[in-house]
Amino acid sequence: MGRGENALKKTYLRKTLTFIDSETKLLYLKIRYPEQFHQPEQTFKSELYIVPKSKGLGIIGMAEIVVSLFLSGEVKDKSGKAVSLTLLAQTFEHAFNFSFGSIYDKQDALFRRKPFNLTKTLDFLKSLIHRKDNTKNNG
Repeated sequence: MGRGENALKKTYLRKTLTFIDSETKLLYLKIRYPEQFHQPEQTFKSELYIVPKSKGLGIIGMAEIVVSLFLSGEVKDKSGKAVSLTLLAQTFEHAFNFSFGSIYDKQDALFRRKPFNLTKTLDFLKSLIHRKDNTKNNG
């Protein structure tokens, strides 16, 4: 072995020992002060689910609702600023136990719909309200 090979091995071993030493110290601190390392557990677990390929309200339908709410600018955060599309999408994902994947991809798919199909989910929900109102008024 040449001098360069030994130097490289020694450097690697020294770095490895330094890493192990820092991990040992961290482990010691975790044992000594566990409250400092406690990760808060998620307190809210929704019991609501969306069927991903549902005819009336699947993932693309939820994207339609989320994008509509985002474009309205009426959903605000704690500071009163309009929320981002990503935050709004994450909130819906958490509330209804599903994943958009990329909300921006779903938004693109939404805008690629034909004009008469652009608000398919919102039209579906609107028709449900009208039907309920009609049965209430006629019954």
